[in-house]
Amino acid sequence: MMATITANLPVFVVIAPLFVAFILPTFAHRLRLVEGLVMAVEALGLLGAGYLASLILLQKGIPIVYSMGGWSAPWGIELMVGNLSAFFLLVVAGVTLPVALFSIDSMSHEVGGPQRISRFYVLYLLLSGALAGMAVTNDLFNVFVLVEVATLSCCGLVSARNHPRAAEAAFNYLILATLGSALILGGIGFLYIVTGHLNMGFASQELSCVWQDYSHVVWIAASFLLVGFGVKSALFPLHVWLPDAHSTAPSPASAILSGLAIKGYLICLIKVLYVVFGNTLMQEYAMHRILVLLGMIAIIAGSLLALAQDELKRRLAFSTVAQVGYVLLGLGLVNTKGLTGTLFHMASHAVIKSSLFLAAGAMISATGKSRIIEMAGIGRKMPVTMAVFTISSLGLVGIPLFSGFIGKWYLLLGSLGAGNSLAAVVLIAGSVLCAAYLFPIIRIAYFEPVSVEEDWQDPGMPQKIALILLAAGVVILGIVPGPFLELAGRAAADLLVIQ
Repeated sequence: MMATITANLPVFVVIAPLFVAFILPTFAHRLRLVEGLVMAVEALGLLGAGYLASLILLQKGIPIVYSMGGWSAPWGIELMVGNLSAFFLLVVAGVTLPVALFSIDSMSHEVGGPQRISRFYVLYLLLSGALAGMAVTNDLFNVFVLVEVATLSCCGLVSARNHPRAAEAAFNYLILATLGSALILGGIGFLYIVTGHLNMGFASQELSCVWQDYSHVVWIAASFLLVGFGVKSALFPLHVWLPDAHSTAPSPASAILSGLAIKGYLICLIKVLYVVFGNTLMQEYAMHRILVLLGMIAIIAGSLLALAQDELKRRLAFSTVAQVGYVLLGLGLVNTKGLTGTLFHMASHAVIKSSLFLAAGAMISATGKSRIIEMAGIGRKMPVTMAVFTISSLGLVGIPLFSGFIGKWYLLLGSLGAGNSLAAVVLIAGSVLCAAYLFPIIRIAYFEPVSVEEDWQDPGMPQKIALILLAAGVVILGIVPGPFLELAGRAAADLLVIQ
């Protein structure tokens, strides 16, 4: 029995949220049932991801392979759960569950009535399933399909908010995301023309043999994929859709978009660069240098843009642009420390940014105000919410004993190991700038007097539990990184072995 469950678990964690999303509209008039189904499938996803991660750790990284329809690769679609897949599955499940919990009984003021909320949950589960699929797929065309499912779900989540700006933000996102999709499809098409394979493993083997005969085509494919995924993941200066989309979306949507959706596109980029091209070709085409340069620019530019914002959610949105820079920089270091730091930073940022957006949404909902200066004294009125915001801010800055420190420390070690002192300086400067745009929020919330006596309160019990769970994740990952860091280290080693 357990053997059957284990063998089919890689596809179950993808299919389950997609199936529930399909049947959810049937129960749209029964909101409690809809919320219960969403929580159940997310809880099952977390159990499945945890079980798969424990198996991979016990098996010393030996992957679990599932062939769709019984057709083995290269003829069939292959799902593979290795160190990288298990790591990202755990991140997805660990964040989607508390975010779903936060959304219970708190969506009506942002989304509308029960039917609109049910449609929101449909899109939420579609995105969850697509992200899980991105983690386990080993097929290039499946990458494109899942990217499209995620993109359309994200656009729907942005437009779900009952606000005039939501439609415009979603439309802008859709236009630019469509351009990114076209480039991704073009890059995959070029790789298929050169290698004759869509399976990543077989495509990599063939590419290593024939790339010199098609060097220009391979370079075009790499360029298309880098720019396409750069648009999707809001890499500076391709980020122009993100601030409006993430700041306008309902709070749970903002949390999942910034915390996870962007990471899904980055995981796909990691797979394409390291699994298909391999680190040898990356260095042959100097892609590692381009990634480091783009990452450094994004860290500084995103931080400066965040510093200039006076709206709370827009400041957090621009912060995401800077954090994407850390990931790109780490990918370009092409060493174990740098890649370990990149992967751990992705997990840390997923938890941190989700909690920041949820806390910000709770504050905006309670006060009716969105500007930072208008939230003077809110720390005394909403102690739980602001405590979570403070813990997450300390984590994002990279203070020791919080999760952000671990990822940034490994990125710093990777930069020094690669002999890139400029990257190390930029990493430190990014943390200083991060403190410059987050600490003033904390100061205003705790130490500025309230101009008018307001009756602001922490959100309801489900929201407080969700916020506390995410804040606990920030602290636990900082003090006892344990299995997460081990999975990240093993995944980094696996990626560097591929030639």
